[in-house]
Amino acid sequence: MPAKLIFPGVYALGLGPVNAFLIEDGSALTLIDTGYGKDDVKILAAIQALGRSPSDIKNIVVTHCHPDHAGGLAALKKQTGASAWMSLADAEVVRGKVVINRSTPSRGLMQQIMYRLFIAGSSGIVDQAEIEHEIADGDVLPFGGGLRAIAAPGHSAGHMAFLLERDGGLLFAADACSNMGGLSLSIVYDDHAQGRRTLAALAKLTFAAVCFGHGPALSGANARKFNQKWEA
Repeated sequence: MPAKLIFPGVYALGLGPVNAFLIEDGSALTLIDTGYGKDDVKILAAIQALGRSPSDIKNIVVTHCHPDHAGGLAALKKQTGASAWMSLADAEVVRGKVVINRSTPSRGLMQQIMYRLFIAGSSGIVDQAEIEHEIADGDVLPFGGGLRAIAAPGHSAGHMAFLLERDGGLLFAADACSNMGGLSLSIVYDDHAQGRRTLAALAKLTFAAVCFGHGPALSGANARKFNQKWEA
């Protein structure tokens, strides 16, 4: 699927059931999330379709350690030379120092079906990769035009969301929830209660658009649905 402009200077890359995102930062590009292990091919094709080259990716930000978000990191680092950024807790999984937690499915028929189709038989293994930079809550990353890190645990221990603080704000909610067929809880969480607390905290933020690891972005009046859905 070609890159889709969802916000000024921000593109969504649809990789089947999961999304990655590109942020234009002058002549450089920042990639948020990397899809599964073989999705590097799709990501690089989308970049080239924009008239850019792999070497334009200078930084790769990974929201969490699950294979559908961190699986392509090792391959993309080799092909782009980019530096990787993650929270410490989830970086240790990608570095191969910690075994990934086995998350449990959310309640609900759709979540149960999706869990059985996509997750139940998965090994959870991610190709090991070097993570040069560890992200903490409140950090403003030195690229992307004001990308503020927000600790968003629940889906995984080190799950991070990000707020692009320009043009009214774009929230990268990652897998704090999903928007497949409407806003709903993600298929799995390490800690379901913590995931709910994270969503209540994110719902207090102000932004013009919100995008997800799974499902289409929401903007304008539709973005308010996120706040209304998850407010405590």
